[in-house]
Amino acid sequence: MASKGTVCGGCRHVISNSDCLKCTKCNKFYDLDCANILDRKIFTSMSKETKSKWKCYECISKMPKVGNSNTPVRNINPSVRESETSSQVSSDETISRENVTMRKKASDCQQLSPQRPVYSPSSHNKDEDLISAISEQVIKVIKAELQGMITSILKSELSSIKTAMSEFRHSVDTMSTMHDEMKKMVETLVKDNASLSKKYITVNNTVTELSERLNNLEQHLRESNLEIQGVPEFHNENLPILLQQCSKVVGHSLQQDDVIKCTRVAKQNKESKLPRAIIVKFKNARIRDEFYSAVYRYNKSNPNEKLNTTLLGIAGDRKPVFVSEHLSPANKSLHAAARKKAKELGYKFVWVKNGHIYVRKTVESKFILIKNTSSLDLIC
Repeated sequence: MASKGTVCGGCRHVISNSDCLKCTKCNKFYDLDCANILDRKIFTSMSKETKSKWKCYECISKMPKVGNSNTPVRNINPSVRESETSSQVSSDETISRENVTMRKKASDCQQLSPQRPVYSPSSHNKDEDLISAISEQVIKVIKAELQGMITSILKSELSSIKTAMSEFRHSVDTMSTMHDEMKKMVETLVKDNASLSKKYITVNNTVTELSERLNNLEQHLRESNLEIQGVPEFHNENLPILLQQCSKVVGHSLQQDDVIKCTRVAKQNKESKLPRAIIVKFKNARIRDEFYSAVYRYNKSNPNEKLNTTLLGIAGDRKPVFVSEHLSPANKSLHAAARKKAKELGYKFVWVKNGHIYVRKTVESKFILIKNTSSLDLIC
């Protein structure tokens, strides 16, 4: 058996398989074509002994030839040939064997190369015709069967593809229907949103307007009120007497029937440690303004001794007492925000008059009316 990569001694090509013969004389390997073995069945039917004695044609052609005296020759004239034969016996014996061509016998040739069979053209052609006929029949059968197989395979594959396409189409139709429904829903929502936006603007404007009206109404109800802050609380305090003392200090003649109600109110900030404010409701706005003006004039004329707890006869440390207009909760928050921003931006004056909040940066500058939180942007 030839090893991998062995080169054929005849065609000089690498032998691709193990079907080859080795020459017992030159030790070269030959594939079946170069060994003149046309059918592999012949190679497989050869015995090991025949394979071990096989010689290539090149080595056979180099072997010395032998005499062919044993070759039968037809006599033209038997009498002449007998005389010629007898007369030339002696001369034939003296002829050198080197000049005599010795022909091999058929048996000798078979012994020398028994593995090379002799094929006749007719047998070779019959084999080829048989092979060709078989091949044609096989091709016909394959063609006939192949068409049916391809048709069956295509049917099965196309059936699955058709089913998948049907399901896909159904899904696409469902999604298209859902898309149309969602599109209609979105269009409806857009319209509703636009309508709601308009309604929101209207409602917001209405709420703002109503809030302002409510704030103005609350402030109008407080037009006769004053708020006093900084007065300490006592258990048995008498607020009307405290108010009379305050009117004497500021130089205002306050009658007993000028005050309708005087009471303390709850704190807006429960955590504050300041005393509760005192709300005084006067008989009318004119009396309130007179009392408020008297307090303003007193504080302005006495900058070092403004209204405080000592002047009101309250024992303990002296603490300032503030009198201002009674503002609504919204105006009170707006007043606090205006005072804070004015302080940050260096405005000197912040005051309240008739429930309206004003700021002024300097004495020469114009005042700014703070109506709502948007007006705080005017403080700049």
